[in-house]
Amino acid sequence: MRPDAFAAALAPATVTGPPGAREAAAPVLARAGWTPEPERILFAGNGRQAIAAAIAALVPMGERLGVEALTYPVVRGIAARLGVTLVPLPMDEHGLVPEALREARVRAVYVQPTLHNPLGVTMPPARHAALAAVLDELDIYAIEDAVYAFLRDDPPLAASAPARTLVVDSLSKRLSPGLTLGFVVTPARGVGDRVAAALRSGGWAAGGFALAAATGWMADGTVADLVRAKRRDAAERQRIVGKILDGYSVRADPNAYHCWWELPEPWRAETFVAAAARHGIAVTPAAAFAVSPAHSPNAVRLALAAPPVDALSAASEVLAAVARGEYAGVE
Repeated sequence: MRPDAFAAALAPATVTGPPGAREAAAPVLARAGWTPEPERILFAGNGRQAIAAAIAALVPMGERLGVEALTYPVVRGIAARLGVTLVPLPMDEHGLVPEALREARVRAVYVQPTLHNPLGVTMPPARHAALAAVLDELDIYAIEDAVYAFLRDDPPLAASAPARTLVVDSLSKRLSPGLTLGFVVTPARGVGDRVAAALRSGGWAAGGFALAAATGWMADGTVADLVRAKRRDAAERQRIVGKILDGYSVRADPNAYHCWWELPEPWRAETFVAAAARHGIAVTPAAAFAVSPAHSPNAVRLALAAPPVDALSAASEVLAAVARGEYAGVE
């Protein structure tokens, strides 16, 4: 790296980034029918910090944030630290049910419209339109978590509700957890200054070196190349797991890096997690994603991205055998 470039990368970063950063990020964040305006993009250290800043900007301490009844677990911790109460909202096979917002009395809603974690559900266009209409009716904003959306080509909720949606995203899934950068795309009017202030005051702005490096990778096509490779990889991993677990109640999008397994009797989620752990396999019980853990379904999430493909195949075979009761562990 040139000394001048290295010195610039070590300088304090702003939430709007150095020259060219927003222009490099816009096509990376773009989805079918939607490309963010560069001036609406703000940078955070990672996706979690982007979510925290969006919540802090929209929901005052002591107020309520709507979330899907099963949601990204980190949001629970963020809300607790910000003094925000989470309100679980029902879902169906198309995702969050918009009508539930009318009775929820929330200041905003956090939602995962594309490749929901953990269910893998993607909202169809009609559900986007219905949710956009309710957001307008109630005069509230949605925080759209798009961290897995790069694996599909669907338009975001922001395309249907551009004045009501903050999009949060990250490079962590596109690159790796250790090489990350967070993004908040704000609506054209209303909340951009509040999000920028939350990023600064929370200490959630991106570091200069990481931002400079990520800008280079976005601009030179490295991120786009990795996205294409990861799409192929995710599809292959789903094919492997789907073949081995065929016949079980497994819900999965063919493009996702995770799947949702509704366990057969007599298994209970926590018991199955313990049995899998005895074989060196980590799976996550539904209670980890439930806003109200006491009402969580009898299911587990399987994360497919991390292990080598041969290890994923072997682990899936073991889990299928455990489910059939061929290994000890049923209680």
